[in-house]
Amino acid sequence: MCDLGGKTTMTPWLLGWVMVWLVAGQVVPAMAGEVAAAPVEPRSFVPALTWAAILSSIVYGLLGLILLLIGYYVYELITPWSVKEELTTHRNPAVAMVVAAFILGMAVVIAAAIL
Repeated sequence: MCDLGGKTTMTPWLLGWVMVWLVAGQVVPAMAGEVAAAPVEPRSFVPALTWAAILSSIVYGLLGLILLLIGYYVYELITPWSVKEELTTHRNPAVAMVVAAFILGMAVVIAAAIL
């Protein structure tokens, strides 16, 4: 950039590269056979809220929670120490992070299986 009496202008080489970039952005897609089209307004699909949909959401949510609890208790059984005791009495942050990662992993798997 050059400063000419308080006015800032582009240097000629920078202006040349900007023009090349602008022209190439229009010419290359035209050579590929693409033409600029008017933007299309996206259509939104709003599903109907019915009692059956609400009931199925509640049932699947409860099923997911039950499966998460079962997974936690299986994890409690396979660890050589008591996870509950480590979390409540010893307040071990490492065990808390491992349990949180386990619960998130189980939640992803259960959600994928339910959907």
